Amino acid sequence: MIATIIVIQPVLGMGDFQFDISSKVGDNGNYTKHWSNTYPPDPKADIIIFAAAYNTAYKRMSALTFIFITYDPNDNVISVERNDTFRRNYDPEFVYYTLHPSTDWIEGNYRVRIMVYDRLDRNGINNITNDPQTIGLDPDKYKTFFETGSNAADLGALLSQGTIIAQQDLNFNIDKSATLFPPDRFLLHDVRFVDASTERILGEKFRIEVKIDNNYKDDGNVRLAMLVDNNMVSSKDVSIKGGSTSTVIFEAKAGKIGSFKLHFGSDTQDVKYRNAELTFSIKEENESTRLDTPKISIKAMNIDKEFVPLGENVTVTVTAGNDGKSGTKTITVYSNKVPVGSADLEIKFSEEKTIEIPVKLDNIGINKITVSDAPSLFRNVFVQESSQNQNNPVVERIKENPLKLSMVVVFLVFAAVLYRLRKKLKEDEKK
Repeated sequence: MIATIIVIQPVLGMGDFQFDISSKVGDNGNYTKHWSNTYPPDPKADIIIFAAAYNTAYKRMSALTFIFITYDPNDNVISVERNDTFRRNYDPEFVYYTLHPSTDWIEGNYRVRIMVYDRLDRNGINNITNDPQTIGLDPDKYKTFFETGSNAADLGALLSQGTIIAQQDLNFNIDKSATLFPPDRFLLHDVRFVDASTERILGEKFRIEVKIDNNYKDDGNVRLAMLVDNNMVSSKDVSIKGGSTSTVIFEAKAGKIGSFKLHFGSDTQDVKYRNAELTFSIKEENESTRLDTPKISIKAMNIDKEFVPLGENVTVTVTAGNDGKSGTKTITVYSNKVPVGSADLEIKFSEEKTIEIPVKLDNIGINKITVSDAPSLFRNVFVQESSQNQNNPVVERIKENPLKLSMVVVFLVFAAVLYRLRKKLKEDEKK
């Protein structure tokens, strides 16, 4: 429904005005026009009437009254609202009046008449501003008037009724079949691969990012489905706060070779789409232009025992992954930074592989075990002479459970710290 515009200008020709029905308001007179001017008879609906008055100030003062009168389809008044504004500057006036339809409102065309009154008494203002001797009799009173205008009525600068300077009728409809939500309540947009590459490799796991806006004031929920061609690959339940944007991440795996189109679906018609499709290809590793060299990295390292007699092997388990072309990497094991064993690992793109490397430790005492390219991953192995192990039943028991050895070491360290602390306290007492 197009609003009927009837603007009455005063004899003085003062002011410029704007009236509209909006769905969302912002700062400094910014608003979003309602998409249809049609609402259900639901108290949750917001019929927002926007009114703006420009260039209404006289001698840096503006005092306006906005009257909103709502008529039903039978031309009966169902609502009256008054809004008074006052400014001591040249800024425009912005007024928003919100109607909430009642459940008993009948269907049909409704009309809102907006009337704007100017309440400034120009003669009174002229009498105040043109007589400096009067101002000098009570400067504090006039200081308040000229700086804030809060006492304008007391000084005779305001009229009780005022003069009508603008009038306009706006129309809206009440329809039981209408929805509260805008047609693009949810806007899904700007889908992209997180790594920005549209060339994928067979067997590769990848991530897709998409944004979704909630263009309604209340929080909303929607179930999104990600499809490749016509096959659903993944789905997510998404919650979006009112008037905000959420970023959703989907994960998938390249399952077969070819060219494909990625797009989305939802469980509600309230979702609209913009830049919400991607065309991509899946290739064999040897056909891809993305991969030029192997990118093999160590993911984890462990040992099978923490205590061994001299001359006994320790098995070091190493897990590696490859984000590049298929290739081979030599994994070297170090004990106290000295190489003690190695093995070659052949690994394909996007593969994760584990190998076992047996090593023999000849250094009695603590051996710090590390592997090439991953110095932050280390384990300690305690090596002791075989003859000492045979004569030490405690060590034999510990050998059966490496965890016990760790507990013993921790206990010994704690005992040493406690001993030093007690000794220090005794020395302080003597002093």
